[in-house]
Amino acid sequence: MQISDTVKEYLKADGRWNILATSGKTGKTNAAAFGSFQLADDGTILVMFGDNRSFANLKENPHAACFVVLHGKTGMAAEGCRLYLRALSFEEAGPRFDEVKARIKARIGNAAEILKHLVKFEIVEVRPILDFGQGI
Repeated sequence: MQISDTVKEYLKADGRWNILATSGKTGKTNAAAFGSFQLADDGTILVMFGDNRSFANLKENPHAACFVVLHGKTGMAAEGCRLYLRALSFEEAGPRFDEVKARIKARIGNAAEILKHLVKFEIVEVRPILDFGQGI
């Protein structure tokens, strides 16, 4: 899917929140904040996970949704987008895994050692964070 320059800027913005929602095969949901979202050159999203509920859900159900939020002075002034995602691949080693983990480790130090899985997502749909029909 072709994503707009506006969405690309949201995904590169400092101070953004990425809230990922997942659901397992039984429908049990989970939502969690992730700082490891990276927009790849091919328009996919790369996210690193530890051994957590979100990752377990994705192994059962590849569909997810993410709020990318840049906070405004009031709640209704927030900027951002909603990404509807589908997991394409899972990696536990290799050059891309090492590269993404190294970028995260440069930001957060040894806390990155909990990250064990790299998931590549395709963007299925994009909507504004506050949707009044304006598109994005």
